[in-house]
Amino acid sequence: MIIRILTEGQYRLTGEALAELDRLDDRLLDALETGNPEEYESSFREVLSLIRGRGMRIPDTELVESDLILPAPDTTFEEALDLFADYPRQLS
Repeated sequence: MIIRILTEGQYRLTGEALAELDRLDDRLLDALETGNPEEYESSFREVLSLIRGRGMRIPDTELVESDLILPAPDTTFEEALDLFADYPRQLS
């Protein structure tokens, strides 16, 4: 799966890392649904860390369509409420 982090770039994530991402995404979406900004911030940081740490960075010179687009790392809870409104629960 190709994931773009806005303002940062694209990463290729495969295998077990995708299952972990799906689990972390659920926590993030739950935090948004329950109105918990602290849990959102913690979950979003974990999502980004997983993608950066276990994903393979795609060079900026390579044009690849993204399967999933995440907002910029500095996205606030209030901004995320709108941005994640249509975000899929199941990534695969």
